[in-house]
Amino acid sequence: SKATVSVLYWILSIRLSLENVRSNSNPLGRGLMLGVNGAAGDVEPAMKGLRYTAPSQITVEMTPAVSPALSSHQSPNNMNQGMLDDKLEGRIDFAWDAISHQPKKAYCITCGSFCGFFFLFIVILMVAGSSFFPFSAEVPLYLRGHVTKQRSDAITEGKDIADYTFNAPDVELRQSVDTLGGEREDLTLEIIYFPEFGDVLETKILQKMFEFEQRVMARNEFADHCLIDYNSTEVAFEQSNNVDMITKINSQSHNCAVHHTIVWACDPSLGTPCSKLASTPIGLMNCNKSTTCTPDEFILEENFKVQKAHTYANSIPDRNTVEGLNSNNFLKLVDSQFGAGNQIAKAVKTEFTFGAPLKGYKTVNDDPDGQSEDLAQWLYDEYHTWLGDGQISGGGVSYIYNGHGMLGLYIQEVMVTDGMFAIASMVFVLVYIAFMTSSWWLAVMGMGQILMCFPVAYFLYFGIFQQRYFGVFNMLSIFIILGIGADDIFVFLDTWEQSGHKFKSLGKRMSYTWKHAGKAMLVTSLSTMISFMSNANSSFPAIQTFGIFAAMLVLVNYCAVMVFYPTVVFMFATFFEEWKFCCGWPSKFATLVKQELRPVTFKNVKIVMDEEGREQFEEEVRSEPAVSQWFRESYSSGIIGAKIGIILIFIVVIVVFGIQASKVEADPKNAQFMPSSNNYQKFLDENPKHFARGGSVNAVKMIFAWGIDKENPIDRSGTLATDVDDPGKPVWDPNFDLPVAARCMLSICEKAQEKSDERKTGGYPDFPIDCFLIDFKKHVDANDTALWNKITGLGADKNTFYELLAGWLNTPKVMSMWKPYIHAELVDGQITLRFISTELKLTVESSNIDPDDGKALWNTWEDWFNDQYNSEPCKSVAAQAGGFQSSLDFIYVRAKLVEEALSGIYLSVGLAFVVLTLATTNILVAFFAVLVISCVVVCTMGMTVVLGWKLGILESVGLVMVPGLSVDFVAHLAEAYIESESHDREGRVRDMLARVGISVVSGAISTLGASMFLFFPTIIFFNKFGIMIFMTIGFSLFWALVFFPALMSTPLGPEGNMGNWLYVAKKLYYKFKARNTHELPPAGEI
Repeated sequence: SKATVSVLYWILSIRLSLENVRSNSNPLGRGLMLGVNGAAGDVEPAMKGLRYTAPSQITVEMTPAVSPALSSHQSPNNMNQGMLDDKLEGRIDFAWDAISHQPKKAYCITCGSFCGFFFLFIVILMVAGSSFFPFSAEVPLYLRGHVTKQRSDAITEGKDIADYTFNAPDVELRQSVDTLGGEREDLTLEIIYFPEFGDVLETKILQKMFEFEQRVMARNEFADHCLIDYNSTEVAFEQSNNVDMITKINSQSHNCAVHHTIVWACDPSLGTPCSKLASTPIGLMNCNKSTTCTPDEFILEENFKVQKAHTYANSIPDRNTVEGLNSNNFLKLVDSQFGAGNQIAKAVKTEFTFGAPLKGYKTVNDDPDGQSEDLAQWLYDEYHTWLGDGQISGGGVSYIYNGHGMLGLYIQEVMVTDGMFAIASMVFVLVYIAFMTSSWWLAVMGMGQILMCFPVAYFLYFGIFQQRYFGVFNMLSIFIILGIGADDIFVFLDTWEQSGHKFKSLGKRMSYTWKHAGKAMLVTSLSTMISFMSNANSSFPAIQTFGIFAAMLVLVNYCAVMVFYPTVVFMFATFFEEWKFCCGWPSKFATLVKQELRPVTFKNVKIVMDEEGREQFEEEVRSEPAVSQWFRESYSSGIIGAKIGIILIFIVVIVVFGIQASKVEADPKNAQFMPSSNNYQKFLDENPKHFARGGSVNAVKMIFAWGIDKENPIDRSGTLATDVDDPGKPVWDPNFDLPVAARCMLSICEKAQEKSDERKTGGYPDFPIDCFLIDFKKHVDANDTALWNKITGLGADKNTFYELLAGWLNTPKVMSMWKPYIHAELVDGQITLRFISTELKLTVESSNIDPDDGKALWNTWEDWFNDQYNSEPCKSVAAQAGGFQSSLDFIYVRAKLVEEALSGIYLSVGLAFVVLTLATTNILVAFFAVLVISCVVVCTMGMTVVLGWKLGILESVGLVMVPGLSVDFVAHLAEAYIESESHDREGRVRDMLARVGISVVSGAISTLGASMFLFFPTIIFFNKFGIMIFMTIGFSLFWALVFFPALMSTPLGPEGNMGNWLYVAKKLYYKFKARNTHELPPAGEI
């Protein structure tokens, strides 16, 4: 019903405006202007109106009003149309007059409608839950149709579907496996140490590290979560699946396995002296006993430390020897610059490893998500605050930390804290509206109206647009609607106040307010809504849904302020207007700002016939509030007087910011979500910087997959683009045959890990590929070197191949290592192998690769992989060994984000021009308004460069909303310029500023104040979002309230029918009609 009322009034407003323009084409049809200048009187008709000069010494500038044509000059058609318009407006006046006499009933009906939607929303939410309101913290910023995304989704979904575990035991040894949920080496707590000066391997620093790590392991329940090192007898029971013995072993206490650290001593009982590279465990501490030393018996000796560090620094990593393996493990824990003779380290890392299944679970596959959450929660509860307090005293060394799931829990905690700033923003807007209106009633109802828009908008979003995703970006639209909603409230109330200087009746005041404020808000709301809706064309579901939901909020807010808020104002005027606000102290401010000056006479002249048939002049006397008068006189005079200087200054400003905006570029780094000083952000930044051996955690991962259809890897039928959890089902390759394809796959694995600058591979052993066939072939060759060729390739002995593979995978350690890469599922009770995957870390990091370089790298790998099938051992088995490479899908996302940010701006600005042209019926006013919007966009983009930002995910999404936010102010001014009763441009500028100047400023202050609270949250996205809103509104206010009126007061500003496309169209129509029918237009259209 609200939408229907608004649409009907929109049609009515357009119709009335068209008639006004029609009347404007005839100066006599609009009325007369009188100027009083102390001379003999004459009446002089002109295109600007009639100037009447009578004996007087008072000169008053007067403007024509939109009024019915003079009765003595009207044709019957014009008279009938004028009577029809008067009748229609009379009905509107009558309706509001009737409502004004029953304010409680009107308020209860409209408020009840809002509350009904709200309670309906709550009931459906309680019954349907996430199926109705599928909120997700995941942000679907992906290119669903791109081949890189199709392949990665197929692999991800394939892993979820084909998750069968070979030889799955009924019970496993507790805390014996360091992987969970398919992730490798994930169950860890990592601590990175940095020296304040020099070398972190100084003895005094190592001593502090050792003592600190002993306290880490002494924390509560550490033994209940650490990885346990079982003896060979206990492992044998597990391999035999002896449930009783395994249960008995699990009930006993065990020692934790040695964590990965350089501050540890080797075990001499294993037969190798600590000084030798083959000693195990690795470390720089000594044990001078022949048996195992306990930690309190470790010795940190300067000479031993130097000797051992020298040995490691000059060693060669090799996974095939004990010495090489130990060297590789040690070098992974020290700064990447350490080695090749360099014995100085700028950072070292310690990893505390934890194991699954945890206490209370039988196997690793027993609710892996639950085990992961339990471990993460224990780590966060036990170590987040404790480590954050700083546990190494005395200086010389600092540390940062991160652990399994700790970052996610920290973000959840911070989100709750940062959410308080959103509440603070709403409180600010509430208090500001209350202060400016001197009424808690108007403020609370206004804020309630804004917030109540969410359920209604969501019904439209969910029901009409069939969207099934609601995420973080959608939630952030609250800050947008806070500003827009407050702006509409100020426009409505300012127009209501102006109506008080014209009418005494509440009904007539509301009728005037509803028509004038409604049209002004319609222009801005429609422009903003269409600007946001243009994002529905985005390739990214997150941006699509954000644009649609924001547009629905703007639509519902407009309907609400047109239907609900008038009843709120009636209630205020009837019952609450005399109530004191905050003990009356703001009234003093209000008195200064809103007091009436001496009446300023505006002679809106009509020619009427007296009883004797003589023409008489009738004029109207008006008065204005102080603020409106200040905008009309002081501010307008300053703008008009300095218009040339202002325009020149703004030209310089746009040139400067335009130069900066031209430097905008895509951000090659991953989005930063926390300040650089934050512990977790430091860890994300420093870990890959210092520990890149073997590929850092941020290294680009190249994945090979065999067994999934290459041409059509995933079937997305029946899925929604916004559904992150259901991207579709993988399409299996029916021709895939592992024994036949094994030689080809092994060849690709071995060649892939060879060092190549073009493919960005580091070479073995620093950058090994995770390919189970390499280790499986070693297992086969250990018994018979000729057997491999018999069980692989064309004519392979498939039964023997699978028997050997099953036996090899029967070892828990082997299974835990290679389970993430062998994907099978049970089909009708039979084990069906679906696909095989491998993983290779490249030498480039995802956080700093340029989009163009990333695309080139993807093409290089694609060509390389395809080339492998042009020669043996792959050429002859290409049908059975079909596969593909998958990587770098994020690169195409980054590139597309930048492209769409710019194209979205062009589309939004173009649509804004169309809307403003139709709404104002003046192409020049619309063009200048869009020019202002474009300048705001350029300045905002230029400012992002000044701030050092690059176009990443956050910045691109922020720029998407800039056109929508920058439309409001200049659209209000453009509409007021057209609606002005003045005929000359300077008079229109004065009327424009007097009418909406204070509304624009009030709306800007409310939005600027609300966005300032986003400067303080921990999450960087909120900071940038707030800064983007603040910049956009600031520049919008700057350009709209200074540049636009200065530009419109120059000869470029239209006056009369200049730029009025509807007037030109009607003129051409009548000219064409007269030429063909010889029929003259009505007198009022001449």
